[in-house]
Amino acid sequence: MEIVGWFFFVLFLLIGLAVIPFGIAGTFIIVADVFLYALLTDFDLITWKFLGVLLGISIIVEGLEFFLGAAAAKKYGSSSWGMWGAILGGFFGAIWGTAISPIFGTIFGAFIGAFLGAYLFEFVRFKDSQKALEAGWGAFLGAVTGRFLKFFAAILMLVLIGYKLL
Repeated sequence: MEIVGWFFFVLFLLIGLAVIPFGIAGTFIIVADVFLYALLTDFDLITWKFLGVLLGISIIVEGLEFFLGAAAAKKYGSSSWGMWGAILGGFFGAIWGTAISPIFGTIFGAFIGAFLGAYLFEFVRFKDSQKALEAGWGAFLGAVTGRFLKFFAAILMLVLIGYKLL
């Protein structure tokens, strides 16, 4: 039974890592998985303090992902319309991309969707294709940067968990 428990524990850690490129908060899946492990093992190796560190990393990196996306779009001239377009476009782009290819399509769909969403919202608002193009490019860069940051933070979390348990 212990082997089955370890299998599912590691599986959910990897799922938490794998869903990050799709825009899902995989770091919180990792924290929930480790919390369940701690509960089942009476907090023998995983302490509340360690869980707090993991949760803190998750909250910070989620906030940074959002901030980076918004800041990059803003740096490239986006208004709040463009930022909302990037968020909605990234979401719907991920759904559309999933229909084409469940892994790579989702990732690229989210990035392209963020670009197109910011572009379209800015163009509808200001009727300036150059400004809309720059806002779309900023949204794309922000989405890519934020996802990579979150992915690397999740890898850091997995290293910390491995160090704690081994």
